[in-house]
Amino acid sequence: MPWDIQYQAGKQTLVVTTRGPMSDEEANELAAKAIALLKETHATRILSDCRRMAPAPSLATVWWMVHGYSHRGLPRETRIAVVQPRSRRAAELGEFYETVCYNRNYQAKTFSSPTDAEAWLQSPRSA
Repeated sequence: MPWDIQYQAGKQTLVVTTRGPMSDEEANELAAKAIALLKETHATRILSDCRRMAPAPSLATVWWMVHGYSHRGLPRETRIAVVQPRSRRAAELGEFYETVCYNRNYQAKTFSSPTDAEAWLQSPRSA
């Protein structure tokens, strides 16, 4: 499997690390497993490090994956930080992901630095 999922109890954070190519089926399987673990642990944050995932998923895959969040029971208060490679394609995909999440009432943000992503996850929530 081209991913690892770890739970950091002290930070109430799931850390998802992807690597190499990932099919649409694998992306959906990852989302399902991460959401199930999040619900089991009562985590409130997801830090997804996608810097080593190549190629990036299609826009359609991203849309369907986010569309499935509510069907899989992802709590709306979950904060999702995605660390992505520094490329134009990654930036466009990240902007699309943020927009789709926003339209589905999920709080997600993309970063090029894991340090910035973690700082955002741990910062106080805005009202």
